[in-house]
Amino acid sequence: MSSTSPSRTRLHPAAITALVVGGALILAAIAFLAWVLNSQQSTDADDATKRLVQWQEVFEKYREAHGALPDVPDGGYCLGTGFPVGTGGTANCRDYGASANYYTEEASAPLLEALATVGDLPQGVSTPVRGTVGPYAIYEGATVRLLTAEDGACEPPAEEVWNDGGGLFICQVLLQR
Repeated sequence: MSSTSPSRTRLHPAAITALVVGGALILAAIAFLAWVLNSQQSTDADDATKRLVQWQEVFEKYREAHGALPDVPDGGYCLGTGFPVGTGGTANCRDYGASANYYTEEASAPLLEALATVGDLPQGVSTPVRGTVGPYAIYEGATVRLLTAEDGACEPPAEEVWNDGGGLFICQVLLQR
């Protein structure tokens, strides 16, 4: 009695090579995509932090030239221009579309004009996060708080001062008057 067993079907060596190369390309593409997504988030945070530091440098340059920070009333001020149009049909920073807690570019002009006397002002605004956009400054008594909105953790030297538990982080650089 002779026994014959069915033979296994084997893939051609070229097909095996193609499968291995295809799998490696898919893994490389996934790794690249993960790297791009991670580096983009880091870049956005770095840009917002760099912008706050640039504003801090302008305020300190003003202090050096004039012996004090710009003298404006306590309140909130947009740092820069190009903020989204929000409540009142005006370009606003902070909670730009809310019925309260927003500052207008127009009302911020005296502060920006004072700061411009010591050099060029930083350009650009942060990406809006859950209805909040920066950078902006809050004059309160003996302090000036430079703030911006982040979609994730604050990057040093900025420090987190508030988050909404849903991805919005408010980052700050604190100055003394």
